Amino acid sequence: LTNPFAEAVSNIPGIVHQYMNQQMNEAVRVRIIKEHVKSQVKEQVSKILPRTEQSVNAQLEAKVLTMSSHSSRTSYVVAADLSEMELKKILIEKMEGN
Repeated sequence: LTNPFAEAVSNIPGIVHQYMNQQMNEAVRVRIIKEHVKSQVKEQVSKILPRTEQSVNAQLEAKVLTMSSHSSRTSYVVAADLSEMELKKILIEKMEGN
């Protein structure tokens, strides 16, 4: 006849050992998964980043060209308006002179 309490107490170290093994296995599994995900993310970023940079640079170049073109056109319009005003002024002066 064995004492149930003594038997339960004697089983505690084995139960704790089994629990600790499960916890360690879970921690190792989680760590492996995290490292795998980290590796996959780095790989994907190294593929995506150059394309993203290329796209952003192309958009910036297009914007700069548009702004430059607009600036040149604006300068031309201002010069044309100024020339037109000068011609009108000359014409008015000639008309007033007559």
